[in-house]
Amino acid sequence: MIELSNWPGPPIHVIGMGIEPGGLSASARAALEQAELIIGSAAHLATFPELAARKIPYPSPMSGLRDLLLNHAERRIALLASGDPLFYGISSTLLRHFSPKHLIFHPNISSVQAAFARLGRPWQQAQMVSLHGRPLASLRAVLQGNRFYALLTDRENSPTAIAQLLVDAGFGESNLWVAEDLGMPGERFRHFQAHDLAGMEIEVSPLNVVILETRGPGSVLPEFPGIPDERFSTGAEPGKGLLSKREVRLTILSLLSPRAGDIGWDVGAGCGGVSVEWACWNPHGEVYAIECHPERLEHLGINRERFGVVNNLHITSGVAPEALAELPNPQAVFIGGSSGNLRAMLEAVWARLQPGGRLVASAVTEDSRVDLHGFAGDQSAEWTELSIARGERLAGQRVMRPYLPVLLMKMEKTG
Repeated sequence: MIELSNWPGPPIHVIGMGIEPGGLSASARAALEQAELIIGSAAHLATFPELAARKIPYPSPMSGLRDLLLNHAERRIALLASGDPLFYGISSTLLRHFSPKHLIFHPNISSVQAAFARLGRPWQQAQMVSLHGRPLASLRAVLQGNRFYALLTDRENSPTAIAQLLVDAGFGESNLWVAEDLGMPGERFRHFQAHDLAGMEIEVSPLNVVILETRGPGSVLPEFPGIPDERFSTGAEPGKGLLSKREVRLTILSLLSPRAGDIGWDVGAGCGGVSVEWACWNPHGEVYAIECHPERLEHLGINRERFGVVNNLHITSGVAPEALAELPNPQAVFIGGSSGNLRAMLEAVWARLQPGGRLVASAVTEDSRVDLHGFAGDQSAEWTELSIARGERLAGQRVMRPYLPVLLMKMEKTG
């Protein structure tokens, strides 16, 4: 960030243009009239032919904006932005480099506000999701039944692509409202159901936002912690394969206690039961899943995509502890697979764990249990043993089929 003392010029005015021509506040209009340099898109710059200030279009790529501003720091500068600059707008780029004290924001009506106004519904409970420049699969991570969403789209993540994802996720009955070219002469506001829109070939303006009301039973996507085992891809019979069972997985996540901003490691991630659910319920943290087995890596990738955790679950192919070398130091770690090398993994992870961090490790075999107890020694640790049995049918009768007991150890690293 540029320090306050290093910015020689007056504050930069960031002006939201809104969707209606001439819809600027008095303070925004005054900032424009006093500006010596105006930077914006070609369409926005063309809105003010009467202003004598020099006009420059935004650089491409946008990473050149910082240097452009520094080269004109002595001038009074106004930046033109769409809608509210602080809502998925240019503010994120600016605040990476400049102190807020040198930025004056003039918000306006955003496209999302205008779309809900056209619909005539309140929008305070709608979840905002930006798909602009992001994988469409990331929408899966937030989809739940009977909810409202406001979706910011792009050419790849179009309304028809969104509708197809909804059908695939069991939400084909959902309502979609597509708002195009809001505030312009060619404005359109259309309603579709997902199963109809998914099969259509329609023209949609690139300038669109989508309001989504989910309807339908859903299928793979979870509504609450504890994803059923059979919903994961493992290459084996549904619910089988190298996957932490749901009861064990929930206990592991409870012991890890993930927090917003945490960096987490799932060492020996297998097919991703722990890491996928971890990333799903801790969207503001980063999870690194480390696995070396090719087939398990394949299913780990499938599950990452299936549950939409493509933004915050990162897959590392390699053998621990060597594969951990380039990863950022974690606040939370789970060791689920060790290939007989548990003690070395525990020591390597403990050395990298940040102060206040949580280490959780599991053991099933007697050898790995010995490693856990030997590593913990006399240190303070929390111990849990889980014995799970599930109902199955045998000769037409119900029996409880036990699984191997799992020992869990949790240790916290003091400052």
